Amino acid sequence: MLHLFYKTVAVMILLLLFIVAGGGFSHNDKWRIDRIDIVGANAVSAEEVRALAGEKLLGNYFFVYARENSFLFPRAEIERELIETFPRLKTASVSRADAHTIVATVSERKPYALWCGEVFYTEVLELADCWFVDEAGFVFDRAPVFSEGVYLKVYGTLVEENAGEPLRGVLPYERFASANTFAKLIRAELGELTRIEITGNGESEITIRTSAAYPFLVGVAIRFKDGENPLSLMNNLRAAIQAQFPENGASKKKLLYIDMRFGNKIFFGSE
Repeated sequence: MLHLFYKTVAVMILLLLFIVAGGGFSHNDKWRIDRIDIVGANAVSAEEVRALAGEKLLGNYFFVYARENSFLFPRAEIERELIETFPRLKTASVSRADAHTIVATVSERKPYALWCGEVFYTEVLELADCWFVDEAGFVFDRAPVFSEGVYLKVYGTLVEENAGEPLRGVLPYERFASANTFAKLIRAELGELTRIEITGNGESEITIRTSAAYPFLVGVAIRFKDGENPLSLMNNLRAAIQAQFPENGASKKKLLYIDMRFGNKIFFGSE
């Protein structure tokens, strides 16, 4: 038993010496990171990205191994921290370029539309507080005030929202994806859009802003249910408009809405 004890102690001492020696080896200036290159940062400050990555290189692992060693640096930790710190970043990848250099390659979310609240109000006394969303409906930055028509506006309740602010909130993915696909079809064939409203009762509404093909559609809201195939909706809408207004004949009354919530029965509402 005593022999086994001494043997165990000897192994532990050797292991400790190996760890300490390895730690010292990791601090060799030959592999010390002294440069961080940033690729792909435009709206996000490259200096802020570099500073955050640099912070993660400070100190040691287990008080021994250098985090600034180009073979040991915390790649995954830096990538995760960049995404968590900068909501505008969609992806972040960090790699070793050479013994002294690492490269952080990022891609940024592109503004696709503006999220301007849960509900659209026809009378707004003050400018809406709007936020940029990407094409997946992810809220990633507060938006400045734009002229009408610069960006499509979206209204609807966010999910995964942070307490107190919409940043990092997400529009209901399937509902927004379906409504947005229908919106793209409308835009391609009928005209530009003002807004998409995703209501809480399983229905959505798309409002047309301009239409060269059918001028009488300006300001018209198209109402439809969730779960409907966007292509089928577009085919039905096209056929209904052509049947209701042959040869682009405008309505005698101002058209307010087109209601597609009742299957093949489509209603045109006028004032």
